[in-house]
Amino acid sequence: MRWLARVALVAALALVSPVVAVAAGRGRSASPSAASAPQEREPWSPAASSERSAPTLGPDARRVTLGRFVTTFAYDAEHRGRAFNVELAAQAVDGRVIRAGGTLSFNEAVGERTASFGFARSVVLRDGMLAEGAGGGACQVASTLHAAALLAGLDVVSRAPHSRPSAYIRMGFDATVALGPAPIDLRLKNPTAAPVVVHARAHRGALDVWLEGRGPAPEVRLTSEIVGRVGYPRTIARDPLVPEDVVKIRSFGIPGYRVRRVRELRLPDGTTRRDVREDVYPPVPEVVVVAPSLDAARLGRRGAPSQATEPDEPAGPELRTEVEPTAVRPVVVQLRPSTLVTLPSDPAPRR
Repeated sequence: MRWLARVALVAALALVSPVVAVAAGRGRSASPSAASAPQEREPWSPAASSERSAPTLGPDARRVTLGRFVTTFAYDAEHRGRAFNVELAAQAVDGRVIRAGGTLSFNEAVGERTASFGFARSVVLRDGMLAEGAGGGACQVASTLHAAALLAGLDVVSRAPHSRPSAYIRMGFDATVALGPAPIDLRLKNPTAAPVVVHARAHRGALDVWLEGRGPAPEVRLTSEIVGRVGYPRTIARDPLVPEDVVKIRSFGIPGYRVRRVRELRLPDGTTRRDVREDVYPPVPEVVVVAPSLDAARLGRRGAPSQATEPDEPAGPELRTEVEPTAVRPVVVQLRPSTLVTLPSDPAPRR
C-alpha cells in the first residue's frame, strides 16, 4: 500500500520535530551539482492518472530531458520538518509515467499530506494565512513540477497560484495544492505521442525536477511579468499595555500583484504556440497594535514600519516602531519588469 513506501523514509528521519518556519530560495532552470543518487525503496502504488513501469518510446527513439526546473529550500534543524516534507513529496512523484495523451494528478500521486501518512508538521498556507499543519512543503514540489512541465511543453489542465508570493519561485510559475472538501490539484497532460517520465530529487536544499521523453525537446521561452500592483490595507488593534508613542507590528503587509506569464512554444514539427495566463495575488493586510488613545491619523496612510510608497506625513511626534517576535515578514518579491527562463531545445540526457 502507498503508506508502506513512506515508512522507510519516515524511519530514516525519525527525529523530525514540529517547526514553524518558511523556506526561502529562487527557482532556476539548471541542475545543481549536489544532486544525490536515487535511493532503493519500495515503489509507490500506481495512481489512476499515472504509472511507474518503464515506458516504451519506440525502437529508434532517443530519450532526452524535455524540461527541468530547480528550486531551493532550507534544510537546517529549524526547517527540518518542511525539508522532510519536500523530500517525501518528491519521492511520491519520482518515476511517475504520463502515457501519451494521459494526465498526471499531483494529489493522486502524493496522496494525503497528514501525519498518519508520514508528513511532518510545518508552516502551511490556510485561507491565505500562515498556520502550522502537516504537509508544508508539498506545494514547493508541485510548483517546481509545474515549472518543469511548462518548459517540457506539457499542457496544464488544472493549476491555481498561491494566495501570496512564494519565496522559492517566481510568481506565475508556482502552483498550490490542497485536499479536503474543496481540493486544489495540479493536473498535467502529456500531449505527445510518447510517454513522459517525471523525475524528482530533493537533496541538501535543492529540489530538482525534470521530465524525460522522446526527443527532440521543444523550444520553450517563459516570461513572467508584474503588470499590476495594489497596496495593502492596514488593520489597527488596540492594547492598553502598549505605550502611547509605540506602534507594534503584529503582521507585515504584503502588496497585491497581477502577474502575466507567457509561454512561447516551438514544437519539433515546427508548430508554434503562445500561451498567456494572468494570475492575481491578493494583498495581505498589515496588522499594527497601538494604545487605545492613539489617534490613527498619527500613523499616516500606512504604519511607520510599512513599505508603502509615498506615505502621508504622520500628525504629531514621531512614533517608535517595535516588531513583535511572532510577526511574519513578507517574502522578498523580485520587482524587475520581467524574467526570462529559456531551456535549450536539445538538452543533454541525464545519465
